[in-house]
Amino acid sequence: MTKARGLSSEGALTYESQHVLEMSRDNGQGKSWRTGFRVLTRSLVSCVLFGLLEACASGTASSGLPERNACVSAEFRQFDFWIGDWDVTQEILQADGSWIELPARTRIAASPDGCLLTEHWNGRVQFFWEGMQRPEPMWGFSVRGYDPVAGAWSIYWMDQRNSHFEAPHVGHFEGNHGEFFRDSVTDGQPRRTRIRFTQRSDTQVDWDLALSTDGGDTWTELWRMHMRRSR
Repeated sequence: MTKARGLSSEGALTYESQHVLEMSRDNGQGKSWRTGFRVLTRSLVSCVLFGLLEACASGTASSGLPERNACVSAEFRQFDFWIGDWDVTQEILQADGSWIELPARTRIAASPDGCLLTEHWNGRVQFFWEGMQRPEPMWGFSVRGYDPVAGAWSIYWMDQRNSHFEAPHVGHFEGNHGEFFRDSVTDGQPRRTRIRFTQRSDTQVDWDLALSTDGGDTWTELWRMHMRRSR
């Protein structure tokens, strides 16, 4: 989710941590990315053109354009369990193999046409792979949309260190569990990152980010979030 600076760190996972979250502009997915991006663009364009992205995120804006609503199948509702405000407990891997626990908050909203979801995330993080020595504030923004042609969701992320969308994580749900992947190559080395969502109940959702350097045979978890619906 965040772009690593390629800083090596001493500790249990030095090799795996290098460029751990590098986002490749050409992730080898080609057509899958392009088709996913068309779905994203279709629903965002009216909001972006009129400077109403915030209103779209809160579901309070109307584009004033005729409603095309092609987003009516059940697959478009697979992320609806996540809509709302959430209190987040993070667990972030450290260089010595220990985990640091930090709080955060996130808000999820559907666009007016129901075609995509937006997320506003804020909290404090300490990513050793970014050379962080202490917790630092971070805001993040994500957009996700379902592509019925590819049969997959695409998840796009940006934050204050990477203020533009790059290659998405792409995947699908099976029941209450979703897995989403992105492949990249950094300094000639293949990297695969995985995001998982699990709906535990109406009020509890778990999320984690993991890295593989062997094509997905083994995974190292880097960042976990346990979300509870805000009261």
